[in-house]
Amino acid sequence: MSTWTTPERPEPPNNPIDERAALEDRLEYQRTTLLLKCGGLTPEQLALRSVPPSTLSLLGLVRHLSGVEAWFHSYDGQPDHLYFWDYVPGSTEGCDEVDITRAADDLASYQASVARSRAAVAGRSLDEASPGEDYTLRWIYLHMIEEYARHNGHADFLRERIDGATGE
Repeated sequence: MSTWTTPERPEPPNNPIDERAALEDRLEYQRTTLLLKCGGLTPEQLALRSVPPSTLSLLGLVRHLSGVEAWFHSYDGQPDHLYFWDYVPGSTEGCDEVDITRAADDLASYQASVARSRAAVAGRSLDEASPGEDYTLRWIYLHMIEEYARHNGHADFLRERIDGATGE
């Protein structure tokens, strides 16, 4: 894999048709923003760390958000997917250690996690609680939008450090 593709990112509508559409559109915008920040970079660039002692990297953010998508996965009743945590089966430890030879795997894992999220909640009520939890699907959407927005802010700084690119 030489570089990651830069996706197109449509603006969410100013007047969404309903609450569900607004939540889905804003989350998709944030998901695409993350990939936009990674677009055109090589695995080596994606693995560059921010500023010591931080271990934060764009590739690490992608790996982290693959796992964070699991908030939605609980709705499908399927077993957890490993999403390449530290590349060790069964490990649930974070995303600080990245392997540039697995950058394509990390992107594929992220995309699979997002696809699973979409499928797991399709057609479910925003008022439906997550199995075994007190969180409603509405709360999870809001939390995920917040989570992505925070990490996309980190991604802005990382990308600027890598090649000077700024902006959305």
